[in-house]
Amino acid sequence: MITVRHERPSNVDAHIPEEILEEIRARTDILDVISEYVSLQRKGKNYLGLCPFHSEKTPSFTVTPDKQIFYCFGCHVGGDVFAFLMKKEGWTFVEAAQDLARRQGMVLPERSLSSEEQEKRKKKKRWEEIQELSANYFHTMLMEHEEGGPGRAYFAKRGIDRDMVVAFRLGYAPNRWNGLLQALSLQGVSPRELADAGLVIEKAQTPGQYYDRFRNRVIFSILDSRGCPVAFGGRVLDDSLPKYLNSPETPFFSKGQNLYGMNKAAQGIRFAGFALLAEGYMDVLALQQAGFANAVASLGTALTREQAKLLRRHTGRVVIVYDSDAAGTQATLRAAVLLGEAGLRVEVLRLTGAKDPDEFLHTQGYDAFKSSLTQTQTYVEFKYQIITEEIPPEGILGKAEVVAKLAPDIRKTASPVEREGYERFLSEQLGLSLEAIQREIAKNGRQGPGKAQKQEYSPAEQDISVKNRDNINRYVLSGERSSGQFPNPTVEPRRCRAERNILRLVLEDSSLLARVENELGPKFCTVPAHQEILDLMRQAPAGAAFSDVGRDLAEGTGNRLAGIMAENIDLSKREKLLADCIQVILQAREEEKVEELQTRMAALERSGDIAGAMALLKEIGERLKRGEQ
Repeated sequence: MITVRHERPSNVDAHIPEEILEEIRARTDILDVISEYVSLQRKGKNYLGLCPFHSEKTPSFTVTPDKQIFYCFGCHVGGDVFAFLMKKEGWTFVEAAQDLARRQGMVLPERSLSSEEQEKRKKKKRWEEIQELSANYFHTMLMEHEEGGPGRAYFAKRGIDRDMVVAFRLGYAPNRWNGLLQALSLQGVSPRELADAGLVIEKAQTPGQYYDRFRNRVIFSILDSRGCPVAFGGRVLDDSLPKYLNSPETPFFSKGQNLYGMNKAAQGIRFAGFALLAEGYMDVLALQQAGFANAVASLGTALTREQAKLLRRHTGRVVIVYDSDAAGTQATLRAAVLLGEAGLRVEVLRLTGAKDPDEFLHTQGYDAFKSSLTQTQTYVEFKYQIITEEIPPEGILGKAEVVAKLAPDIRKTASPVEREGYERFLSEQLGLSLEAIQREIAKNGRQGPGKAQKQEYSPAEQDISVKNRDNINRYVLSGERSSGQFPNPTVEPRRCRAERNILRLVLEDSSLLARVENELGPKFCTVPAHQEILDLMRQAPAGAAFSDVGRDLAEGTGNRLAGIMAENIDLSKREKLLADCIQVILQAREEEKVEELQTRMAALERSGDIAGAMALLKEIGERLKRGEQ
């Protein structure tokens, strides 16, 4: 299987002309591109294979050449060839377009740069060259020079093998004041350039004189998503301080926007379905060497919001496995809050018998660590344990204090099921009634951020009538129901199903959009993602391809669009299917109106306005009668 390594893009215009994109699409066969990454077998009009974005044993990844799309019925990731490369390689749209153009021998247009942009680009290119030369120097010093002996001995003692040293471009800074200065001066790099790159320091007492920032330290290269060095971290080999030293911030590098090991972990995170967030460089090396390819770490600082957002782009779940000491515990609590605010599901792994993952793996092994991953705690459970270890909940006031400390975290929980689970957990742990726990938690936050959000697939949204249900669902093959497309097939709302079918029909025949909007209006979708797709379809030119609609969608919405296109629907009776879907939505609106009238009627009855209530009752009866006709 071939993997194409992406080169750094030039100043390709971010606004690629549509005719160029259309030519790229016309020349590119999605099957050829994906076949370089996935072993595919033909099944009817489609091709099946094991999904490259999550771990599976039974193929659920589908490529449909006639539509030029892919879709996984297991993890619900999908899109066109641009989306595939963006997800698989972590590229931007422009980078994916550049790669596809290069495959076809095409050159994308470059925009003209202002003098300021040209100067900045020149400086960044030089900065990248210096980072690369420095990484090579440190790595060569470790691997080939006699001076690198202490570094080799250190990594050998820590159990890091040669393959990991090479893969992560580990290095060693010799115990000299000017090792890097001398080596890079021979390659045309001035001391001032090295100082600007954060690799040497100018002497305060004698300006114009410099010395190496990193000395007598093993070096951890910080690599970007393409495996290119952007900074360095150094660890001492003795007891001197600081124990760890990191590259300073520069105009082209920010510690808070990078994660150590992410260039190697991105694919591992997709396969595992979650990220392992460790505290240090050695933890990441030990975990990845042991086979936990989804491990990353922050860069010697507390986790930042930008790093949390970076993780969110790769996964929806993070397991924190920080050091087990007091500092690690406090760092876990801070990180969990930031990760939760970024929309991630947060769990905590508390290791016993070792201070960190590195020590745990060396003393207890792979199997023990893998087993421990089945015993993670939710953030609320972890925080409860920490609170009660410090202040045992003895007596009524002690228990009330514990609930008060956890209440803000529980109120932030969007899932009603998860929230009640935490409430029951506290009830059982503290020996209090569930009702008392719920009242205490809700006391100061009834309208707070934890208020339950309306769920897209909810039993409460189901239509109580079965009229027309078979006319809609008979067109959908049973395979979809077992594909995981719907979280619970038995509670699939007919209206949501109808919206999906209408979108598919309009995607197949854009002339149907006018009829749909004439009967339902332009904003008939209750699912926000469906409405976003519809709005883009309305703006797209006649005969627009799937790519034209999907390119401007957020990732989750784009996956939904790919899922809609990948569904096996019998379109031979599209007029009948469209009419039934429109009828379902109109009927759902009518039922919603009746519910609204019933609510208003009850309010009038409570206020004593019997005449007003009777008038609404009459209107409700007339609407129900019309609905039965």
